[in-house]
Amino acid sequence: MPSGGATLVALAVTAVATHLLARQALERGWIDLRDGAEERKPRSSPVPLVGGAALLLGLLAWDLSGGHGLPWPALLAAFGLGFVDDVVPGGLSPRSKWIGQCVAAVLLALFPFGAGVEGLLDHIALAVVAVVAMNAVNTFDNADGAAGVLGIAALWPFGGARGALLGFLPFNLFLRGRGAAGERPPRAMLGDSGSHVLGILLAATPGAEPFLLVPLLDLGRLALVRERLGRRPWEGDRRHLSHRLEALGFPPIAVAGCIAAILLPTWLAVLIGADAELVPLGLMGTAALYFLALYLTPDPDALAPDGSSPDSGPP
Repeated sequence: MPSGGATLVALAVTAVATHLLARQALERGWIDLRDGAEERKPRSSPVPLVGGAALLLGLLAWDLSGGHGLPWPALLAAFGLGFVDDVVPGGLSPRSKWIGQCVAAVLLALFPFGAGVEGLLDHIALAVVAVVAMNAVNTFDNADGAAGVLGIAALWPFGGARGALLGFLPFNLFLRGRGAAGERPPRAMLGDSGSHVLGILLAATPGAEPFLLVPLLDLGRLALVRERLGRRPWEGDRRHLSHRLEALGFPPIAVAGCIAAILLPTWLAVLIGADAELVPLGLMGTAALYFLALYLTPDPDALAPDGSSPDSGPP
């Protein structure tokens, strides 16, 4: 099957799978729960965490329709780790999650997807990038559509992942359900299973690494802020860039649009691709837009006595 047709198959299968799995997840309790995280998860309505399973089914359909071989051992390990983190009350401990990420990263290094991974140092570097990517995407998945938009931009040349993400994104960004107290939660979320699968895909796809700049900038900035406030760097809160945009009253589609605009310089530089010197320029442009967005959005520390951001929208 032509690559375009295989991409459409991945899109269709992911969309159907998300719809069907979301219904089952609500019945079986595979849902997002606050579990003491009310400050960073103000939404009280349950949301199915089926993004990872739906993406894997879409990728499988793409693979069977003529796509290249995918790093399935790493993808399945990342999904399994995220699934356990999703269903265990309170989630896994940081140490347990890190060990699981290392296992998935080693599996990726042993079965790399794409060209250019030859020597021992290349395999070690790929494993390190995989751990970084899983953590970066996992923490960036803090608002509806944020990680999905990042993934579509980073994986645009890779039809299978692009199609699968396009099949899932409407359920996370546009299609809304009916929740408690008039809430309109998304129909589905990536969850830790989906964000870890997406992290592996980014690490495994040549040319996708530059798009990790924004989540890494956000993660690094928050680590410094939390350290200053006497909190552990990995503790969740609502100080991410997406939360600052929500504090302005932006709906999810507008927040996702701002993230896409910030990624645009890097996307254009990678897309042109004829001159490697363009990529650093694209990264500089993206970094400049990121810090401009921080400058233009309210500082959560200034909005509440305890330093938390206001309840400004769904997490």
